[in-house]
Amino acid sequence: MDYYRRIMLCDDLTTPLGIAFIILKCYIGYRICRTTFAFLSAVFIYLIIPLFRKPNFNRYKQRWTVVSGGTDGIGKAYTFELAERGLRKFFLIGRSEKKLEIVKEELERQYEAKVQTYLFDFFDGDYKKLRADLSTLDIGFVVNSVGVGREYLERYGDNPAADWQLLKVNALGSAEFMSCVLPPMEEHGGGQIVCLSSSQGLRPIPLLAAYSAAKALLCFVSDCIDREYKTIKVQCLTPALIATKMTYYDDGSLFVVTPKQFTKQAVNSLGLATQTSGCFNHEIQLLINHLFPWTILKYLMLPIYWHHQKRMIKLFGPKQETVTNSNVKQQQQQQINNNNNNNLPQTENDLMRQTA
Repeated sequence: MDYYRRIMLCDDLTTPLGIAFIILKCYIGYRICRTTFAFLSAVFIYLIIPLFRKPNFNRYKQRWTVVSGGTDGIGKAYTFELAERGLRKFFLIGRSEKKLEIVKEELERQYEAKVQTYLFDFFDGDYKKLRADLSTLDIGFVVNSVGVGREYLERYGDNPAADWQLLKVNALGSAEFMSCVLPPMEEHGGGQIVCLSSSQGLRPIPLLAAYSAAKALLCFVSDCIDREYKTIKVQCLTPALIATKMTYYDDGSLFVVTPKQFTKQAVNSLGLATQTSGCFNHEIQLLINHLFPWTILKYLMLPIYWHHQKRMIKLFGPKQETVTNSNVKQQQQQQINNNNNNNLPQTENDLMRQTA
């Protein structure tokens, strides 16, 4: 009995089993310490420090704030939070002229802001022209929140057109947009970039392979830019679920926060973290990433995404051949015409949603 008691107490270093127990205890202790540190960091960043310190936006008030994807969801909420903090010059980029005008009128009416709108589709837009037009602006602050979602969770390759749109807009388009704003920002003394990624970009997520990979790219690019440019700071936000059109949640809850709740905390975190979830609720939710190693966690999370897939099917019913992105819709119509001419049935399903 004493022999086994000594092993459990890690007193015996003379046996392989005793050494194994020591290693296991050390690893568990490391995981607990790591989780505790992450929790305390979240408490300080989101609950304590904001009581005594607010970000200083004085250097950006007379310069342009460029926002991509600012007509809906987080991008729109972040824009209005910046206006609430005193910024008054906004350059809004989006693909819906009607939505751009609505946001412009709201900013002008509520804050007497100077607003310019720029119609641009990040899927097939002319990035050379966008780069040239942005080069004329004195850009001080950038919110990169353009993004595409999809209605159904699918295996990578089951819907190639949807996968390509996600990669083209969320990864290549978003990264190219940051490339466009960097030269004018540096030329006028630098500034701040806020890049909206996702917690699903922190790890490879099954059934969301293209989305997860695209958001991971933004995390990497943001971190590199932050270290490459001395005068430009980049914060990468990696939130979990937020009540937006992309997630199909109408109301907020404990972990599904509203865009307004999220952006208020996210703005307060500027200067405190280069990569963060953006709000205290999500930091607590993501503590599981610190507590468990990914080799275990990936198997625990898989049933959650299978359940989410069933939820999407329950919400939208069986798959339909519907496309909301204008560019892909035109491609699908051309494919239909070609198939009709050749007396061949259409087989490709494109199910996605453009949110910016």
